[in-house]
Amino acid sequence: KTDAGLYTCDIGTDVAKSKVSVQEKPTEVTKQLEDKTAAAGQDIDLSCELSKPDVTIRWYKDGKAIRKSQKYDLHQEGTRAILIIHDSTVKDS
Repeated sequence: KTDAGLYTCDIGTDVAKSKVSVQEKPTEVTKQLEDKTAAAGQDIDLSCELSKPDVTIRWYKDGKAIRKSQKYDLHQEGTRAILIIHDSTVKDS
């Protein structure tokens, strides 16, 4: 993206100009989430790998957004997005 800009070729008596735009590739999931089974009371960690680091991600359970709380820990380590479900119960299925 830093290569975008106006480029010119100056030959003294004439100038050729070109505007260059660079569009970034969209972020993709390179490693999917895996199904997990745990005993009640255990922490469960889910993670996926992304094609780019430090992108904005959102976690959902049954279509409802998950936010960081005592129950859920959300963080990213480079290209890895991680959700930790603390003290799991049957309702977390």
